[in-house]
Amino acid sequence: MTRIIALTLLCTASLSTGVVVASPSLANVFRTHHGPVHHSKNLWRWSVSGGTTTTPAPSTAAHRKRAKHTYRSGQSAPLLIVTSPPPATQTATTPPPPASTSSGSPDPTPGPAANQPFTLRSVDARCFGATPAPGGWPFAPTASVHPLRGSFDEPRDPVHIGVDIEAPRDQAPVYAMQSGTVRNVQPDHFDVVARGGPKGAYLQYWHVKVAGGIHAGAVVRRRQLLGTVKPHMLHVHISEYVPGCGLVNPARPHGLLADPYNTEWPSIGPLTATAAGPRAWVPLTVSQAPGEVADPARPVALDALSGTVDLRANVTDTPKLRMQHNLQMPLAPAAIRAYLAPATNVHRHLFMRTIFDGSRLLPTGSPLWHYWAFGTYRQNACYFTAGATCGMRMVWHVGGPHGFDTTTVPNGAYKYCVEALTIAGVDGRRCTAVRISN
Repeated sequence: MTRIIALTLLCTASLSTGVVVASPSLANVFRTHHGPVHHSKNLWRWSVSGGTTTTPAPSTAAHRKRAKHTYRSGQSAPLLIVTSPPPATQTATTPPPPASTSSGSPDPTPGPAANQPFTLRSVDARCFGATPAPGGWPFAPTASVHPLRGSFDEPRDPVHIGVDIEAPRDQAPVYAMQSGTVRNVQPDHFDVVARGGPKGAYLQYWHVKVAGGIHAGAVVRRRQLLGTVKPHMLHVHISEYVPGCGLVNPARPHGLLADPYNTEWPSIGPLTATAAGPRAWVPLTVSQAPGEVADPARPVALDALSGTVDLRANVTDTPKLRMQHNLQMPLAPAAIRAYLAPATNVHRHLFMRTIFDGSRLLPTGSPLWHYWAFGTYRQNACYFTAGATCGMRMVWHVGGPHGFDTTTVPNGAYKYCVEALTIAGVDGRRCTAVRISN
């Protein structure tokens, strides 16, 4: 008690002088977030209901006071400066991609309609809410949250099919997240079919040097040693398959990798516009930084939109819990929607469309570039070479997969709003003044 009082007095005095002080032990607590991870039930209620639950998770108390973050005019979302790309052979396990939920043209409406709450449940309650068999994290302590090195549906070659978890150290032990049966043992990955969960659900572990006795048909218990992280990889990749959904995000609120401390807002960058057409939807090499090539699309002024235009914005999510061994890069958002609002009321819309549904895997091939626009890239060379470059941006076609046809609404002044959710269901919005002049 004496130490607590002393620490309180120290913090009070420090704050009064503009200095924030934390003891090494407290710093470690905030770094590792040690503690039980079974907050997912309340976190899911909060995340998908838009805050209507009467028993939200304690870690979201501060967020309840400001359930939605709106970027002020002129405020730019930070470009934050990262996970190792999964081997190309991972794509062989990817199920067929879902159809896009975006519409090419806005639906005609008689007038501005009230915005409905934007929640994970409103996007896809089934796949965001899929409940796995009981389990925990693959590193010790297995009931504690560990930093994420990479997220589901982020740029890779071409799309990341799971979540990367930073290892506590090189060649760290990897433990079974769930009880189940081992199958499909390959040189760099294997499956564990869960016991007690949805029939046919399984986890896939990558970059693990398997321990003796881990072979196809072996039955493993939760927390049983599966092997060690391969040298210099410093992470384990986890993919999760759920029947009816395909590959899903293991960090969803009900998922095994849910982070109850993930209360940050998504980052939404400035809105830009280019002329629509083939040059607006070019395939990208996501490992190539935008500064190394020129955008082939013609820029358009936001105060003089006409015809069909391609609207773009960089949308990401940077977690509060940062990596310990490498630079933390932004992660992917969980969902994005966009709408055209009256100039004086951003709580109503003339049309609204889903831009990105991250409950499932993004499509690959040509359709992918109708989600990601020029400027999207990911480089992680600094993870392997000191002084090398790391960075990540996700620039989305927020006008829709084929652009925004401005002739469908009367000329005049409007606000174009981009709204995003993190995987914890935290809602952020950024609205930009535009003028349509056909």
